[in-house]
Amino acid sequence: MTDLEYYIVRKDEMSEVLPSCVQGKFFTAKFVKKDGEFRVMNCRLGVKKHLKGGFDHNDRTKYLTVYDVKQKGYRNIPIERLIEINCGNLSINNWSYTANNVVLSVSV
Repeated sequence: MTDLEYYIVRKDEMSEVLPSCVQGKFFTAKFVKKDGEFRVMNCRLGVKKHLKGGFDHNDRTKYLTVYDVKQKGYRNIPIERLIEINCGNLSINNWSYTANNVVLSVSV
Protein backbone atom coordinates (compact mmCIF):
# COMPACT_ATOMS: atom_id res chain seq x y z
CA MET A 1 0.00 0.00 0.00
CA THR A 2 1.35 3.42 -0.92
CA ASP A 3 1.17 6.35 1.45
CA LEU A 4 0.27 9.84 0.28
CA GLU A 5 1.87 13.06 1.40
CA TYR A 6 -0.18 16.23 0.95
CA TYR A 7 1.09 19.78 0.51
CA ILE A 8 -0.81 23.03 0.08
CA VAL A 9 0.58 25.34 -2.61
CA ARG A 10 -0.59 28.86 -3.38
CA LYS A 11 -1.79 29.33 -6.97
CA ASP A 12 0.53 32.27 -7.55
CA GLU A 13 3.48 29.99 -6.68
CA MET A 14 2.48 27.20 -9.10
CA SER A 15 4.65 28.46 -11.96
CA GLU A 16 7.67 28.21 -9.63
CA VAL A 17 6.75 24.91 -7.94
CA LEU A 18 5.57 22.89 -10.95
CA PRO A 19 8.86 22.81 -12.95
CA SER A 20 10.70 21.35 -9.98
CA CYS A 21 7.93 18.74 -9.51
CA VAL A 22 7.67 17.45 -13.08
CA GLN A 23 11.43 17.88 -13.83
CA GLY A 24 11.14 17.79 -17.62
CA LYS A 25 8.80 14.77 -17.65
CA PHE A 26 5.60 14.44 -19.66
CA PHE A 27 2.43 15.15 -17.69
CA THR A 28 -1.32 15.34 -18.18
CA ALA A 29 -3.08 18.63 -17.48
CA LYS A 30 -6.84 19.04 -17.11
CA PHE A 31 -8.24 22.55 -17.28
CA VAL A 32 -11.11 24.70 -18.51
CA LYS A 33 -10.40 26.77 -21.63
CA LYS A 34 -11.32 30.42 -21.98
CA ASP A 35 -14.48 29.51 -23.93
CA GLY A 36 -15.60 27.13 -21.13
CA GLU A 37 -14.60 23.91 -22.87
CA PHE A 38 -12.94 21.20 -20.74
CA ARG A 39 -9.52 20.16 -22.07
CA VAL A 40 -7.14 17.30 -21.31
CA MET A 41 -3.62 17.82 -22.64
CA ASN A 42 -0.48 15.69 -22.60
CA CYS A 43 2.35 18.17 -22.37
CA ARG A 44 5.82 19.01 -21.17
CA LEU A 45 7.52 22.06 -19.67
CA GLY A 46 10.83 23.45 -20.85
CA VAL A 47 10.75 22.35 -24.52
CA LYS A 48 12.96 24.70 -26.53
CA LYS A 49 13.41 22.75 -29.76
CA HIS A 50 10.59 24.45 -31.67
CA LEU A 51 11.22 28.04 -30.59
CA LYS A 52 11.55 30.57 -33.38
CA GLY A 53 13.75 33.15 -31.67
CA GLY A 54 10.98 34.65 -29.57
CA PHE A 55 10.46 34.60 -25.87
CA ASP A 56 7.56 34.06 -23.51
CA HIS A 57 5.56 37.29 -23.04
CA ASN A 58 3.01 35.69 -20.72
CA ASP A 59 2.60 36.52 -17.06
CA ARG A 60 4.14 33.46 -15.37
CA THR A 61 1.96 33.95 -12.30
CA LYS A 62 -1.17 33.47 -14.45
CA TYR A 63 -0.16 31.02 -17.21
CA LEU A 64 1.93 27.89 -17.69
CA THR A 65 3.51 27.78 -21.14
CA VAL A 66 3.77 24.11 -22.16
CA TYR A 67 4.48 22.10 -25.27
CA ASP A 68 1.40 20.12 -26.36
CA VAL A 69 2.61 16.69 -27.53
CA LYS A 70 -0.48 15.85 -29.58
CA GLN A 71 -0.85 19.21 -31.37
CA LYS A 72 2.95 19.68 -31.58
CA GLY A 73 2.88 23.30 -30.49
CA TYR A 74 3.15 25.61 -27.51
CA ARG A 75 0.03 26.26 -25.45
CA ASN A 76 -0.83 28.37 -22.41
CA ILE A 77 -2.63 26.83 -19.47
CA PRO A 78 -4.37 29.36 -17.21
CA ILE A 79 -3.42 28.52 -13.62
CA GLU A 80 -6.71 30.00 -12.41
CA ARG A 81 -8.71 27.39 -14.42
CA LEU A 82 -6.36 24.47 -13.84
CA ILE A 83 -8.21 21.44 -12.46
CA GLU A 84 -5.61 18.68 -12.23
CA ILE A 85 -2.06 17.73 -13.19
CA ASN A 86 -0.77 14.15 -13.10
CA CYS A 87 2.87 13.18 -13.54
CA GLY A 88 3.97 9.74 -12.36
CA ASN A 89 3.38 9.62 -8.61
CA LEU A 90 2.55 13.33 -8.43
CA SER A 91 -1.00 14.67 -8.50
CA ILE A 92 -1.93 18.34 -8.22
CA ASN A 93 -5.62 19.08 -7.69
CA ASN A 94 -7.40 22.41 -7.69
CA TRP A 95 -10.60 21.75 -5.79
CA SER A 96 -12.02 25.26 -6.02
CA TYR A 97 -11.72 28.01 -8.61
CA THR A 98 -12.15 30.65 -5.92
CA ALA A 99 -9.55 29.32 -3.47
CA ASN A 100 -6.03 30.69 -3.58
CA ASN A 101 -4.47 27.27 -2.90
CA VAL A 102 -4.16 23.91 -4.63
CA VAL A 103 -3.53 20.48 -3.10
CA LEU A 104 -0.38 18.66 -4.16
CA SER A 105 -0.24 14.93 -3.30
CA VAL A 106 2.73 12.62 -3.78
CA SER A 107 2.60 8.86 -3.34
CA VAL A 108 5.66 7.58 -1.49
